[in-house]
This record gives sequence, C-alpha cells and structure tokens, in this order.
Amino acid sequence: MEPPRLLLKPFKIFQSTWARRALFGGYWYIIEIIILGLLLVAIPYFSVNQYANSVGHTVWDPELPFDRAIPVISWMIVPYVSLYLLNPLPIITHPRNERARMELLLTLQAIGTLTIVSCIFFLLLPAEVDMRDQLPAEIMNGEGGIIGELFRMMHSADEPWNAWPSLHISQSFVLVMVMTRWLKREWSDYSWSRPALLILWTDVILLFISILTTKQHYVWDLATGLMMGYFWWWMLSAGFKRLDSMSDDDIAAEFTGDANE
Repeated sequence: MEPPRLLLKPFKIFQSTWARRALFGGYWYIIEIIILGLLLVAIPYFSVNQYANSVGHTVWDPELPFDRAIPVISWMIVPYVSLYLLNPLPIITHPRNERARMELLLTLQAIGTLTIVSCIFFLLLPAEVDMRDQLPAEIMNGEGGIIGELFRMMHSADEPWNAWPSLHISQSFVLVMVMTRWLKREWSDYSWSRPALLILWTDVILLFISILTTKQHYVWDLATGLMMGYFWWWMLSAGFKRLDSMSDDDIAAEFTGDANE
C-alpha cells in the first residue's frame, strides 16, 4: 500500500525559504525554519489550547480506571518538558548539505501538518484531562524545588486540554526518527553517534511514559498519539525515499519543476 502523497514533496509555499537556504552561510535558513515552526506548530497549538479552555466543553471523556491507577512520578516532568528541546534540535543540528536541508524542510512540513490536523481533533472532540488532583500538594502549591517549578511553568502555559491524539507523542516520534536517520547516515563513523542515539531514544521512551505519570494525558491519548505519529512518519519516510533516488543537483532544483515531474 502506497502512503498518501501529502509529504512526498515540499509545498510550494516553502519555495522562497528554500531559495534563501545558503544566505549567511545557511544560518538564515535556520532562522526561517524556526519562525515557520512557531507559525505552524506553536501558535496553532496554544491558540486552540486557550480557546478550548475558555469554552470549557468536553464532548467525551476518554479516561479509563487504569489512568488513575498509574502512579505520579514527579521527576518525570523532566523528560516531559524535553519535547521543547527536542523540537528545535533537528533545526540546529541538521547536516549542512542539500539533502539534509530538504529533509529538514519536509520534517517541518510533517510536524506542521501533523499539528494542524491534531488541532482539528482538539476543536471537534475536546476532552479535558482532569487528573491534576492526583499531584502532590507541594507541586500544586508551587513548591517542590526545581521539579515543582517545572510543573508550575507547564501548568501556567498549557491548560489541561488538547488531549488526543497527544502531540507530545506524535511529534517526538517523528522528530526522533528523523534524528535517527541522520545519526546513522551522516555521523555513524563518529564515536559519539551511538551514545547520542542511546540518549535520544532513552529520552523519548521516558517522554512517552511521562505523559501518564505527570497526569498530563490519558492512555487513550498515548495510543492515538502513537498511531498519528507512525502514520505521519510513514508518509514522511516516503518523501525521504524519493529524495534518496535523487541527485544533489535534482534536490537543489526541487522547486524549478525539473525534479518534480
């Protein structure tokens, strides 16, 4: 079965960004990708989150008895917030060649479309994650040292909506798969590549668990987030496979029409 063609090629709206990829030694490209990430990912997410919170209407409750049986593990807030470091990591560390720059653009396109589609779920089928009452009193009172401060910042910025499919899961899965691809292809000969791969996957596995142990999400959110992330990676990897069949010159000319036919 062939995946949908959504992420097979870059959208035409990114043509001008691609044309400026070499400006200032490639640093301008990084800045533009960061700005586009804010526009396509951060703004839709937090706008929908605040809207859902202001409306306060739950269409259905995906909570299961098992959700409340999962213990609170306060230190798991650290891998939970690591998503906010993982999001810009591919932008900052991507290999500085044409192939990886185009892969980065397709990754941005994937994360952006993934976020917008998920936001449609958040709007049409809103569900409040009503489990913060299980957190220790010192955390809810703004105490608890660094761990408590991380909880406080998260709670003040991210209301308990945008539940499913969990973007924490789907985004991190796609991003780690992309980083894994680069580590194995571009940096496999370096002594630090295998430890980096181990750290990366250890973090993402802990992140998957953390959405439950910090009482930010339900098991249903985790399951649907994994399905969404895998589906988007399936589409994105088809786009990467297409790039693998192209020369660097073809990739550089992606928006001229020559390589798109």
